Amino acid sequence: MTADLALYDAMVTAIAECSRVDEVKDIRDKAMALELYHRQARNLDAESEARNVRLRAERRAGELLKELARMPPQVSGGMRLSDDATTSPSEYGAALDATGMTRQTAHRYQALADVPEDIFNAALRGPDRATARGILRDVAKPQPRVSRESLWLWGRLKDFEREGYLTADPDELFAGMTESMWGEVCRLAPLVANFLSGLPGGNHDSA
Repeated sequence: MTADLALYDAMVTAIAECSRVDEVKDIRDKAMALELYHRQARNLDAESEARNVRLRAERRAGELLKELARMPPQVSGGMRLSDDATTSPSEYGAALDATGMTRQTAHRYQALADVPEDIFNAALRGPDRATARGILRDVAKPQPRVSRESLWLWGRLKDFEREGYLTADPDELFAGMTESMWGEVCRLAPLVANFLSGLPGGNHDSA
């Protein structure tokens, strides 16, 4: 799983650096293949990570598509080319043709690009299986106001579970620390424990 995570991190970095639709579409397709492979192998964690990479690639493709010109090129004299079969496609149309992407798919990717980044990332970290349709459906609903601080804390606690720290051997985790790092752990751990002990009880109404 460690090797898979390193691969997925590299793919996420590559997605952010893509400047062409065909580049990010290629990463999206590779992530999709990994997602299907891990689904068949019943490796749910790896499947989830691959799916998140695919969704990030689709969102990035949407961002790049939104930047492309929709109108066909201009001819000399400022006259716009006609829409007959000999007309050169617009940048947008050329990108779709080059990648074999349908306009419906391109529209969905651009809708993902319009989802606020914090909401998109929260959906990927959530307990439910993230899908493009689910993200778009949820963002269309009135969103409860969540402070940046609350979102950050929730994400860090989810990371403990997602990365397997809750079931890891503490001795192994701390063995590789330097003396100064261990000193900081000894200082901070009781403060964090005291903070978490003050969490309000009862169930929050999510309606």
